Amino acid sequence: MLNGSFVHAASVSELNKQKQELEQKKSSVNSELNEASQKLEENKSKQAALSADMQKLDTEIQEATQKLDEINQQINQKNQEITNLENEIIQIEERIKKRDQLLKERARAMQANGSVKYLDVLLGAQSFTDFISRVTAVSTIMEADKSIIEEHKRDHKLLNENKLKVEQEKAQMETLKGQLESTKATLETKKTEKDQILAQLKEEQDSIEEYYMDLQEQQQVYANQEAAIKKAIELEQKRQAEAAKAQQREVAASGGGGSAPAAPVTGGLFIRPTGGSITSGFGGRGSGHHFGIDIGGSAGDPVYAAASGVVYRSYYSPSYGNVVFITHYINGQTYDTIYAHLSSRSVNEGDVVQQGQYIGAKGTTGQSTGVHLHFELHVGKWNDAKSNAVDPRSYIHF
Repeated sequence: MLNGSFVHAASVSELNKQKQELEQKKSSVNSELNEASQKLEENKSKQAALSADMQKLDTEIQEATQKLDEINQQINQKNQEITNLENEIIQIEERIKKRDQLLKERARAMQANGSVKYLDVLLGAQSFTDFISRVTAVSTIMEADKSIIEEHKRDHKLLNENKLKVEQEKAQMETLKGQLESTKATLETKKTEKDQILAQLKEEQDSIEEYYMDLQEQQQVYANQEAAIKKAIELEQKRQAEAAKAQQREVAASGGGGSAPAAPVTGGLFIRPTGGSITSGFGGRGSGHHFGIDIGGSAGDPVYAAASGVVYRSYYSPSYGNVVFITHYINGQTYDTIYAHLSSRSVNEGDVVQQGQYIGAKGTTGQSTGVHLHFELHVGKWNDAKSNAVDPRSYIHF
């Protein structure tokens, strides 16, 4: 049974009122949890859609890269063909050059000797056989001249056609290559942008998940606070019933005389939770606010309950490390005390503890630098904003 310092003058109606307030807080946290859960689902849906888009972009980039490889192979092939055409052009130009030289020589010969008089050549024949030979020779010379000129024209035409073909094919390949490179660059830019959006979504998801976990922790705290209050109500009702019976017995024993005087409350409301000097006080610290005091010492130093009460949280917290939350009802007022960074805990949620009872050992778990006990005192219930936190030195002499 809780002693007088725990439930003295704490009315059941006051406890029920606090229970209703906790139910309202739980309802509010549940609403925030549902909203956070919805945001998480929306974020995951966006990530899934974005991942699908990125897979599509990856496929398109791969296709563009493959086409670029094919174009580069075709360009290499065309470059070889172009090299061959250029070699042919060189040969054609060489033939044209030789013919030009030959035609120039024949022109000079004709200029030096006057016009060639093929009729004189024929009439100068000494016999019919000689005439036939001369006719054949003249025809051959004339056909040769004509053939040279015709071939000369064909080579000039072929030269121009090949040069034009080379230039056109080069231009087509370079244009196609440029288009593919531009397409690939655009796709890669889109992928980079989507990568950035995906990173932002993942960062948002981490933030929402952290917020969601905080809400879950609050929900658990409120649930445990409610359970502690329920147990306190039962204990208070039991205490009142026993007090009424004791009073009846005293009245009967005294023959119905006046009531016996109430027993005095012994000791202070709270005691020191552990030995050691204060290494960090309550209030402003660095860029934030310190909602408790830090008490130094050695690892394993005993930590005691500062007052009688009900343990409503005993667990490992990422920030508090091993931590114990105890709720107290003293003279009709609710108090919460917090014992953080413990190396070990010896009490469980729902346990009723007495003032001065061993609850754990001093340590440096959670977000802690050096061995110490982080001790908080709240006039009213603990909440995430720690709006009820007070300087423990206002209640305990250190």
